Amino acid sequence: MTRPIATLWIALTLTGCAATHPKQAPVSFQSFTAPIGKPLSTGTGEDLFVEGAFIQGEKIAIEQDTDLMIPGSMMIPFPAHIGAGELSLTHITPDWKYFCGEPESVSASFPGLGSVIADGDCVGVRVSTTNSSKKEWVVDNSNHNGMSTIWTKSLSSEQSSAIYPVKSKTPFSVKNLKRIAFDGYFSGQLHFTWQEVSPGMSDSREFTFDFDGSPTVVGIKGNIFKVHKADNLSLQYEWVKIAR
Repeated sequence: MTRPIATLWIALTLTGCAATHPKQAPVSFQSFTAPIGKPLSTGTGEDLFVEGAFIQGEKIAIEQDTDLMIPGSMMIPFPAHIGAGELSLTHITPDWKYFCGEPESVSASFPGLGSVIADGDCVGVRVSTTNSSKKEWVVDNSNHNGMSTIWTKSLSSEQSSAIYPVKSKTPFSVKNLKRIAFDGYFSGQLHFTWQEVSPGMSDSREFTFDFDGSPTVVGIKGNIFKVHKADNLSLQYEWVKIAR
């Protein structure tokens, strides 16, 4: 019996040429500790890093809604959409870094089938780990298909120059991390938030100190630093002691 054309169409769109599903690449954690007695500064909303080991997070800004036609199975193109906003680094393979949009801001569909994206699938951009100028639009709908399936399209030169990764405040992965966020100076007070993160554990607490403009020593969780200057934009300080 001849297979119905509609059934054959569905089979083609759901399978097709599949790439190896991304495996986590070995990456190195960055270790650091706060330097004692060194003049430092940070902006309001930024961090005073205390100590830890983590993998730097990255993100890509998409300035405007982007609609694409991605070559699919049998090179039949299918539509994908990436809304304006940020793409976050979600996984790294030996060859690529994958930057994916939030589920509510991205989509991909096949004619007659509707959405072909499931939870955990990726629509966004991938960047070569060995050549940062090599970038591709990517739809990885392996979860929807139940098998490894990745579709890509190279960025144009104009798109590539405007779309690039930058550092994110959110680490990609944390072994351990202690940091103090400077929340600002207002009403004669310094405002901070202590954050400690490790696998399976997260602790956060707010601290407030009076500051009249004179050098002032403050302590948070046994970590001591001297504040030299503060205003509504920045903080100038130096570490005195790090708790061990």
